[in-house]
Amino acid sequence: MKKRNQKLRNLLQMTFYRLKDTDNLKRIEITSAREKSTLQVDPENPRYLLAEKDRISREELREYLEQQLAGIEKATVKIIERGSVVQLKILPGDVKMEINTQDEPAQHQKTPEYGTRQDFIRAGEAEELLKAVGIMSPEGQIKADKRRKFYQVDRFIELIDEIIEEQPDKGKITILDCGCGKSYLSFVLNYWLTEKKRMPCKVIGIDDNADVIASSRKIQKQLGYHNMEFRQGKIMDFHSSSDIDMVLSLHACDTATDEALALGLHLESKYIIAVPCCQAALHQKIDFNQWKPISKHNIFHNRLADIFTDGLRAAALEAYNYRVSVVEYVSPLETPKNIMLRAIKGYNQPGARGKYQELKENISGEIPLENFLKTLDYRNND
Repeated sequence: MKKRNQKLRNLLQMTFYRLKDTDNLKRIEITSAREKSTLQVDPENPRYLLAEKDRISREELREYLEQQLAGIEKATVKIIERGSVVQLKILPGDVKMEINTQDEPAQHQKTPEYGTRQDFIRAGEAEELLKAVGIMSPEGQIKADKRRKFYQVDRFIELIDEIIEEQPDKGKITILDCGCGKSYLSFVLNYWLTEKKRMPCKVIGIDDNADVIASSRKIQKQLGYHNMEFRQGKIMDFHSSSDIDMVLSLHACDTATDEALALGLHLESKYIIAVPCCQAALHQKIDFNQWKPISKHNIFHNRLADIFTDGLRAAALEAYNYRVSVVEYVSPLETPKNIMLRAIKGYNQPGARGKYQELKENISGEIPLENFLKTLDYRNND
């Protein structure tokens, strides 16, 4: 028994050391012939777990479990994390450990529902998440009016995964979602990185709307996603004491797209991802003289202005040494705002700044992206 208890102590120490700097622990289940008990992570503070009558800190957890299991000949301890389960089988003279991932649960449907993709986010695997964000019904079916949204989040993960997979360094990543709204994509991206790719991350959502921030916090608490935080505030007022590795801006309205791009440049984020919206700021500032036979038609004028605005944004990112890819996010039948800019820092492109300057000559007055960047840089140097 003494030898077994020492092995149990060592395995618990190893397991909790691995979890020391993460918020991935969800609960611990202890099953013996006498009883079954569960320790749930405190939703208010993930550094503590709640038993029936006790509140145990992470530091006290190993000693607590040793005391609970003392004198018990046989028991099973399941340490359930996001995406995996560590199981300790305690026998009279030994302790055996198994680590299982949760990639292919038995209930996973083999064919996608009509109108969805499920290439990356699979309904059977992500049921808890999809129900929490309102894409799946309580009965486990993708809601008819949410199939388009499900398609979009799956496509979004595909496009983000592509650029992450290109990079050799896949350490912890901190993500800022600017104008996060209801945070569908933040929740799904957090799920994908943490539970499917086993890639540690922190996600920060910021929005000026108090109601959507309150809703996101409620869902975060429901899912136990302790590595997420949501702040009510303006994009231009964002401050962080730590590096931001990825800045997202997805259909952010009004000036938010340019604010987010400027913030990504100011923070020198490794990745800047934008599905641009609200291109109207430059519509009256673009010199259309060379395209007058086309731009005299209002529809063409607006579409040219949209393309020029987003092209100028891409050129600006390239001028700041980002490699930019422009991809179709979803079909134009889904939404006319269907272009995604994906920028990765660290690619010096000869001539990019000169080409950007040439494009700017077609604009009268200041460019919003540059104005916001100047404001951020001025505040930082003040």
